[in-house]
Amino acid sequence: MFPLMIFLFNLPAWFVHGEVANGGHQDLHFLLSFKSYNNAAALKTWVGPNPCSGSWLGVRCSRGRVAGVFLDDAALVGSVAPLLGLTHIRVLAVRNNSLTGTLPPLNNSTSPRLRHLLLSHNNLSGSLNLSLPSLVTLRAEHNSFSGGLQELSVPMIRRFNVSVNKLAGDISSSLSRFPSSSFGGNLNLCGKPLPRCVHAYNNAVQDSTSNATTGSIAQSPTAGTNTSNSAMNSSSDARFSKLGMTALLATGIGNAVLVTVSLAISVATFIYIRRKLRSSPMEDATKSNAALGFEQEEDDKARNGEDKCQKSGALVCFEGGEELRLETLLKASAEVLGKGVSGSTYKAVLEDGIVAAVKRLSALQFPGRSKAFDRHMRLVGRLRHRHVVSLRGYCSSNGERLLVYDYLPNGSLQSLLQINGGGGRTRSLDWGTRKGIMFDAAQGLNYIHTFPARPALVHGNVKPSNILLDERGAACVSECGLMRYAVNLQQSVPQGHEVFLDRAAGGGGGWRGYAAPELAASGARATQESDVYSFGMMLLAVVTAKGGEEEGGGEQTMGMVRIGVLCTAEAPEERPRMSQVLTMMSEFI
Repeated sequence: MFPLMIFLFNLPAWFVHGEVANGGHQDLHFLLSFKSYNNAAALKTWVGPNPCSGSWLGVRCSRGRVAGVFLDDAALVGSVAPLLGLTHIRVLAVRNNSLTGTLPPLNNSTSPRLRHLLLSHNNLSGSLNLSLPSLVTLRAEHNSFSGGLQELSVPMIRRFNVSVNKLAGDISSSLSRFPSSSFGGNLNLCGKPLPRCVHAYNNAVQDSTSNATTGSIAQSPTAGTNTSNSAMNSSSDARFSKLGMTALLATGIGNAVLVTVSLAISVATFIYIRRKLRSSPMEDATKSNAALGFEQEEDDKARNGEDKCQKSGALVCFEGGEELRLETLLKASAEVLGKGVSGSTYKAVLEDGIVAAVKRLSALQFPGRSKAFDRHMRLVGRLRHRHVVSLRGYCSSNGERLLVYDYLPNGSLQSLLQINGGGGRTRSLDWGTRKGIMFDAAQGLNYIHTFPARPALVHGNVKPSNILLDERGAACVSECGLMRYAVNLQQSVPQGHEVFLDRAAGGGGGWRGYAAPELAASGARATQESDVYSFGMMLLAVVTAKGGEEEGGGEQTMGMVRIGVLCTAEAPEERPRMSQVLTMMSEFI
């Protein structure tokens, strides 16, 4: 009886470990070890024996093994070392957290498949002892790494940044091809592209001084003659005199160059200010806008070209999409998720098991190639927020335009509203869920509106079908700014109250039903104010959908309705900003 009890008690553990032994979940130990350091909300989904079940936030698998961990901005603490024990991992992204400790030595035996290591903006320390021939990306800026770069052997590296650390010593010739911004903020690093190392010169001076002293002692015994001492002193003085003249000459040349550069800058500044004062206000505005546009474009090129962006054929990949390849996308098995005015969306399962959402834009709405659209896509590729769907890559070639997003498995707000409306489907959308979804969407839209871009970002197509739900049920805003570049969209906008009644009755949720009235004018463009109007219409539709009044209680329901009414004011200038909407909504969350 006693052995039977032991068997039954250990059966679950043996079952789990049996799966591990059979190759299904060999990575479970490392992930749970990392979780033991953290009580972050992002890791609450890390439960169960199978990290490849699809429910573990930030974990991506390939053929039953963990191939990627994406936990940027997840409020993580403790050591990152357990995640580096994952032998099949290709991408590790843990930026903008509070991780501490050191990195273990990494080489082909420990991390044979690691290609992208993204550790920036943490509190990591110790040395960078990496010998990884397959590593393509290393982002370790804004940490406390120390020591030199001699133990860093990454011959295939294409994106590299170790700035703002405590590194010291020479920059190897293999890394000198990267710009100075990749090394800045390390006061003791030297060599191309940073200023030339000076320790070699100091060693030469020390050797010269040492040789002179040794020679003097050898040639002058303690009881030597005055003539010998004089010769020694004369020789020593001559050496130091030459050295002093060289140093003085170098200092003089340096000062002259500094004065010349300062004078040139002063003259250029004077000429620029004089021209600005002479130009008219209209010319000033035009020049300012042009300069800002160029600055934004160049900033986008630098960020996406040097730091985040790689091209594989016609595919431009952003942060988190480094493994994407156009040929892989074209071969992926696809399932249609939906079709709309802008195009069709597919669930694509890639060869390595990673799932993505691919948007194929309509050739009618997006004909030809547009530089403005390409610039916008590069800007949207920089948006990273927990309530905004991340764009991982896009393709614009041969008349085809594909956008690759993160795949969110729980559908859209529109589908939930339709399910909740009846038709034999019984899934309930309770009051707490309604509030949470709309508050999440407000956060995402506010992030888009406040993102540092010139001109300011506008979503332009806020509606329930563009509010998607991730594996935790959190709402994320999708397709930022896409429809602003559609060329054949007929903006026929019904009047507000009629639209509201249609939506509350469970209508289709098309874009026109949520568009602000000012967009009905010919040539009108979406603005942040029109985004607020669309959000208000969506809020009213969600709050007053079937069951909302009874479940939410009169005070909360009426409070949300008042916010929706404020957002849908007829005059755009009377509508609140999204930051104000968030503040008002937080009283009911």
